[in-house]
Amino acid sequence: MYQTRTKRLAYSVIAFVTLLIITLATPQGRAFAQNILQFFTRAESNTFELEPSQIVPLETAQADATAVPPSPSISVVEAESQVGFDVLELPSVPRGFNYLGARLYGYTVSVEYEARGSGGNLIITQSQDGFYQSKWGDAPADAITSVKIHNVDGEFAKGTFVVYPNDTVATWNPDAPILRLRWVKDGIWYEITKFGNVESIEYLDQEGMIELAESLQ
Repeated sequence: MYQTRTKRLAYSVIAFVTLLIITLATPQGRAFAQNILQFFTRAESNTFELEPSQIVPLETAQADATAVPPSPSISVVEAESQVGFDVLELPSVPRGFNYLGARLYGYTVSVEYEARGSGGNLIITQSQDGFYQSKWGDAPADAITSVKIHNVDGEFAKGTFVVYPNDTVATWNPDAPILRLRWVKDGIWYEITKFGNVESIEYLDQEGMIELAESLQ
């Protein structure tokens, strides 16, 4: 009887793992799993310890921790041919921005805009492989708001982790001018990020970013 129960348990585990693999192998399954896991990873605390190599002056610490070398700018059509899915675009350039083009980071497409006169950016990333995971991209639960993009669930967060001079930890700054909107639709993970708050783009808030998301085509 003990061996029978053990075999049944083993078969149940195998069946569950097999079902999980099959589910995650499909775009719909990955989207369902992402909804369960939420769109932003909840930070366990408003601070986290820095690696020894990151304990340097403020400007250098933030650049080393978050910067990604830019790839060459290409057209959306070129990006689509390389990633194998339709890349959504805004119907027009948002007020206060100039269009820069698209970039590829692996199989993630980044459609980018720059604030007129510099000092800010608007970036729309799209991927079949989920969101980039890093402590720097996490957010405390109280900084995250559940939203709707048409009838699709999404999440919005304002703020970011920053490093203050001579600190050994990164600290969440809720007033940092970084707004992020995330959602998943038809197996594609979307994120719209606004950096900066210069006068030409300060109008773009949570509601405005949702409107941009709903206008993608």
